[in-house]
Amino acid sequence: MLVTREMLFPLAFYQKTKFHGSRKNYNYRIEKYLEEGKEEAQFLLTIWEGPECYDASSKEKKKTFYPFSEEGMEEIVTVLNQLSDL
Repeated sequence: MLVTREMLFPLAFYQKTKFHGSRKNYNYRIEKYLEEGKEEAQFLLTIWEGPECYDASSKEKKKTFYPFSEEGMEEIVTVLNQLSDL
């Protein structure tokens, strides 16, 4: 099943918490990230392979940043739907 924008909650959700999900054999975490000294927040998408949760996984975690906006979230949806191609 493909990930849709509606599955990933409104932007306001990410003001307070992180979202964890999985697709195929990959797990992912989406969170709001504000780099020290910067005024604009970004989305931080972290992807790792295997069944373990974020804290328990020893697998390499791939981190990428996207604008904290609807456009950024659409980019994340596209990346998540390509996970089987990694």
